[in-house]
Amino acid sequence: MFLFAFFQRLAIRLPLLPLLLLPLPLQAEQAIRADYRCLGRFDATDVTALFFNQAPAEVVLLVGTAATRLPQAMAASGSRYAAGDQEFWIKGDQASWRLGSAPPMGCGPLPSSGR
Repeated sequence: MFLFAFFQRLAIRLPLLPLLLLPLPLQAEQAIRADYRCLGRFDATDVTALFFNQAPAEVVLLVGTAATRLPQAMAASGSRYAAGDQEFWIKGDQASWRLGSAPPMGCGPLPSSGR
């Protein structure tokens, strides 16, 4: 009972206190979009990469209807994103994409007329 009365008096003195405890609205980070054509041994795959640079930095790779999220990893040069058996590495406008134990595919900017 004592605690209830204490908080009730506190609320009378500080009527805006509950408003201060509300979370601030979050701003969604804008992604940086890059479209690539990755060339495998026998085929080509179009990949859309959405880069999010605020911590934790990550890339979301869109291929057809599938989306894969890869967190940023350590790299000596360029930007590297990796998780599990996938790795996406960019430097300038070129990239490489490795899936499992297959050799990495070389990726370049998708031609403007391609989409």
